[in-house]
Amino acid sequence: MNNFIRFIQTLDYMRMVVGICIILDGYPLIFFFRETLKLAPGSTAFTAAALAGGLLLMVPFTLLRRLYRPNMLMLTLGISYILLSVFYMFYFNAVPGFKDYDRDLIYFAYVLIFLFLLINVPNEIIRVFIPIVVLFTLVSNLGLIYALITDPTWAIGQRATITLNNGDEGSGNPHAFSRNAYMGIIACAIGLLRPQSNILFKLLCFFAGVLNIAVLVLTQTRSGILAFILATILFMYFHVRPTEIRSAVRSLVKPVPIFIMIVGVIGVVYFFQRYFTAYLILYDYVSSFLERNLENVYALFGQKSQGTDYKAVLDDSAANRTVGLTFLRNLMGPKIYMLILGYGYKFQYFDVPLLEALVNQGLLGLLTFGGINGMAFYYSVQNMRKNPNQLNTFLAYFYLLLIVQLFTNGRPTEISYWFPLSMMIRFMGVEHLFPAHLTNHAADNTQDQFIVVPSAEPA
Repeated sequence: MNNFIRFIQTLDYMRMVVGICIILDGYPLIFFFRETLKLAPGSTAFTAAALAGGLLLMVPFTLLRRLYRPNMLMLTLGISYILLSVFYMFYFNAVPGFKDYDRDLIYFAYVLIFLFLLINVPNEIIRVFIPIVVLFTLVSNLGLIYALITDPTWAIGQRATITLNNGDEGSGNPHAFSRNAYMGIIACAIGLLRPQSNILFKLLCFFAGVLNIAVLVLTQTRSGILAFILATILFMYFHVRPTEIRSAVRSLVKPVPIFIMIVGVIGVVYFFQRYFTAYLILYDYVSSFLERNLENVYALFGQKSQGTDYKAVLDDSAANRTVGLTFLRNLMGPKIYMLILGYGYKFQYFDVPLLEALVNQGLLGLLTFGGINGMAFYYSVQNMRKNPNQLNTFLAYFYLLLIVQLFTNGRPTEISYWFPLSMMIRFMGVEHLFPAHLTNHAADNTQDQFIVVPSAEPA
């Protein structure tokens, strides 16, 4: 009977985690159902309904009766920035004829509801979080592959994405699929390296991890690839000691490992000779990615494109960041006082969220938005080093993608930042409150702490 009850509880926790995945990473599947299966092409109402469905899945049976303690300082900074944004939207709006009040308020409402539900969600979801993320990202990747195969406008060499609103080829959002792939890589790595994982789950993680890496390459997004490189370097720094490296190298210089490496090299060479098209595809993606980034480097120095007679130009994203930095340098003169209050809500789009928070919302915007991200980065480094539990380790490496995007992509008011930040508000910096059976290491953990909301006494 106890095993049956535990099984039902596990299914309940899995339901909540699926809801969290829809909020954090639902766009790839939403685009698949909306555009590829033609359920509601171009419909924002469908997207809103799907996200609302994710919120409904998160509702626990203990709603309002058991509240779990989040990181209070991060919560204060996060709520303060959202309230500051709403205030600026109505009373210090820098966009003439601004019409997106309803849309932006709905976005902020979704963030606040998500954060509220997270405070109600039990810590026990930690034990099922990684398996659900592995499966969720795998299904999303399979949906993308099906969409690419059935899309007559997509050709090998283009960025992997789903065309939106019946638009031109490549008109989709590759960053959504890049984020999904990056999340999948992190979850699969945790599943593979966790000693408690059984062999079947490790095989699933290996297969899904390879697919995630392939999709990340196909999306050709700089932020995702850079975050993946950073995650690899930091993992090696925190968890691979010099003695282990030397031991691994010595173990390779033996007859059996040398034989296996030779066979592996011969196998790779034979594969690319037999399937030369695969080599050409891989070469095309790597070369086009390097050429696109080198074009930006040449443009920054005012040089000509490699092998051409015309001057290199920045792509739209890099051009936005260059304009933003130029704008900031011009402010460091007689108009520096304007940075105290900022220029107003959504005054300028820089593609650098930290810079935009400062310029548009002044010192308070930088203090609140920069402050919560600074705390998230601090706790991420701590969690990468200590590896306290599966969920916090996942969030720590996932935050590397947000760190890259803070300087390269998006706006500080976008939900693509605030949904992950809500997870970090709920789980980061409060690991000592989690019960011992949820941690990776034996420690002096207190019992699962939560606030019991008393019900009214009957008269």
